[in-house]
Amino acid sequence: MKKITALASVGLISFSAYAVPGVDGEISAGYIKQDISGWVKYQGNEVDVDNDLKIGSENSFFVKAKLEHPIPLLPNIKLMYERMRFSGDGRVQRSYTFGNVTVRVNERVQTKLDLDHYDFVLFYNLPFINLLQVVDGEIGINIRVIDFYGKVRNVDRNQEDSTSFLAPIPMIHGSLEIKPVDLFSFLIEANGIAYQGHHYYDVSGELRIKPVRTLMANLFVGLGYKYEKLKIDDIDNTSTDIKIKQPYAQVGLLF
Repeated sequence: MKKITALASVGLISFSAYAVPGVDGEISAGYIKQDISGWVKYQGNEVDVDNDLKIGSENSFFVKAKLEHPIPLLPNIKLMYERMRFSGDGRVQRSYTFGNVTVRVNERVQTKLDLDHYDFVLFYNLPFINLLQVVDGEIGINIRVIDFYGKVRNVDRNQEDSTSFLAPIPMIHGSLEIKPVDLFSFLIEANGIAYQGHHYYDVSGELRIKPVRTLMANLFVGLGYKYEKLKIDDIDNTSTDIKIKQPYAQVGLLF
């Protein structure tokens, strides 16, 4: 249901940008390769994502939408949904505990680790930068909802346990797009927060190519790389410190 709501919101923003005079926007969808590393802890040991959970990289997708309007003082809006779901299967090289599950050396585990993202960004353009027409700057607040789920199943002992939480995380948001010519631009975007032992940030860079321009919408293709770092210190007995490296490609429309 959360994913359906996010996709519906993306569609509503793109329709508004197309139908309302004076409103600009964009909508896009993309492929992303997610390479995760680090550890997770749930009422037991710190378990390594690669070696203990047997989790590797995954292929996934995301959708984005952006709406800019001419109403003074009212913030502009960005929305994003990124699917982030990992699974693993293999025999472990060390003993550990995850919740009520005990795993011994050479026992087989099947695991899941989900970190779906829902971003809701309220932002303002920086007018003293945007007046140059070559650089577009934005600053705002991103409320990112993390839908976390982790499960470990010991196949040999027929034991399993899981942990989950839904956490809205407020983050400072900023972006800078450099547009030297109409055909392409460079986009840098960052989100981040640190408080009470937790910290979370991501930084992305993208080359955006705009090969087709029409009166109603412009097609663009984006090639980029995103680095994400998440450290959680005890939310519902769950702690984690993970990094996710994410090359991606997307296709979209500018209205």
